[in-house]
Amino acid sequence: MQLLPQPRNNKKLTLKVDSADSNLQKQSQYSEIENNADITDNVNAGLNTVREVSAMEGSIMPGIMELSTTENFPALGRRTRPNTRSAVSASEEKVAIFIDGANLFYAAMHLNLEIDYTKLLRCLVKQRQLLRAYFYTPVDNTNEKQQGFLLWMRRNGYRVFTKDLVYLPDGSKKANMDVEITVDMLTLARYCDTLILLSGDGDLAYAVNAVAYQGVQVEIVSLSSMTSESLIDVADSYIDLEQLREEIQK
Repeated sequence: MQLLPQPRNNKKLTLKVDSADSNLQKQSQYSEIENNADITDNVNAGLNTVREVSAMEGSIMPGIMELSTTENFPALGRRTRPNTRSAVSASEEKVAIFIDGANLFYAAMHLNLEIDYTKLLRCLVKQRQLLRAYFYTPVDNTNEKQQGFLLWMRRNGYRVFTKDLVYLPDGSKKANMDVEITVDMLTLARYCDTLILLSGDGDLAYAVNAVAYQGVQVEIVSLSSMTSESLIDVADSYIDLEQLREEIQK
């Protein structure tokens, strides 16, 4: 067997290894320092961004809080601000009337009240100028009495809008006219000073709020037991139909 020669200088070999390890440790230290520096820069940049955002919030939030009031957003509560339009005398004030026929019919039936619609018009308008009086109702074309009533309404100061009754599978009848009332109120709001709505339907609250926000005074007339609180909350005034009994009955 041939023996391999032994290295003459083991010390030098060990020094080389130690030197390589030292270089690796230094490189690792340099990398760690660079990484720490990058992290520090990122943290400082993040802190600066947070400070900028906080400064922006500090300048913006007071304005937002000032705007977020029932005066600017009536839906947050009862609307109490006055009409923003220029003040006009009673004789110059233009009034538009919107009557939910079905709602008024059931309210009158509950009060055992037969309404004189000529007196009703006079009672609502008072000394003001009537711009329009709209009457919305579902119809049964086979009901001759109802057809005669609507013809009389058209010839005595009312603009009548109708919708055919829909017969449901359970035998009930339905004809919702909230959309028609809403569209007409929003359309006519720009031309009148006061809008009078005869209905207690809470589904109309959003439309009433939109009209009120345009600076139009909104009056609600309906039976208290059949009137949604949400509708009263966005109106400028509310009159219980029962209070008008003596003035509007036949």
